[in-house]
Amino acid sequence: MYCIETHTLTLKMEVVHVASLFRHEEIIPRIANKLILEFKNLASLQNPIIVDENHVVLDGNHRAHAFNILNFKFIPVCKIDYFNDCTRLRYWFRLLGNVENFEVIQRTIEKFGGVFESIENRVELKKCLSENCLAFGVQRADAYSIARFSDRYCVDPVAAYQVIQDIQDTLAAQGVTLTYVPCKTVHKDEFCKTMKPDELVIWTPQITKEMVVGAARQNKVFAPKTTRHVIPVRPLNVNVPGFWFTENVSLKEINHRFDKFLEKKKMRKFSAGMVLDGRYYEEELVVFYD
Repeated sequence: MYCIETHTLTLKMEVVHVASLFRHEEIIPRIANKLILEFKNLASLQNPIIVDENHVVLDGNHRAHAFNILNFKFIPVCKIDYFNDCTRLRYWFRLLGNVENFEVIQRTIEKFGGVFESIENRVELKKCLSENCLAFGVQRADAYSIARFSDRYCVDPVAAYQVIQDIQDTLAAQGVTLTYVPCKTVHKDEFCKTMKPDELVIWTPQITKEMVVGAARQNKVFAPKTTRHVIPVRPLNVNVPGFWFTENVSLKEINHRFDKFLEKKKMRKFSAGMVLDGRYYEEELVVFYD
């Protein structure tokens, strides 16, 4: 196993069987289908997916799905300590637009068994959600509410996110638009000032790392865009040859080859806040090159 030591995490680079991975989120079909087309004649895989020690996929869910659909045997991964404090679990909130009136939202949520309660402010909403991982919040500019559900509808966090998926699908059929927004963005004081009159935000349930791993190990899958993992250090530009993934070789043999492959490469480390290939990275980077 090829290891990279950083001041926050040990990155363990290896190749694993695709069949050994545990997904924790559903895929978004349009993204998955695009990757499947791209990977059919894959020259190389640029970046490894990120997994925990138990092979739960933390970042790279759609790539793992594409590999599975294409019957690839192997996939490069970067294993990390998921429960390290530096590995942060965040959430994707739902920004709904083209909302004619709040009663449309309220009726839809009540249809799925939700009960509303007004919340005094954002701080209080955060507190309420931290105490109930099956509830979610609703924000209209600077007005806040919480929606709670009975056990009939939400038996666990996976079911809670499925209810949100059902609600947003129902609203989409009525012309409401959906944008996924990082929770960090919504938490900023100025966010409510930029909201349009026909917009509102669903604050999704605050699940834990234990819930993510527990659900995955039970083959329970959260709705798309449930988690947003912030990995403190990310390896890039590994560029593993595509033909490796379908070869009839042992896992031991391909990992020996992978170690030698990485040993020949050079590495450069970049601090957080780097823009690479047009993408902003808030984490540190370990970039491989020949």
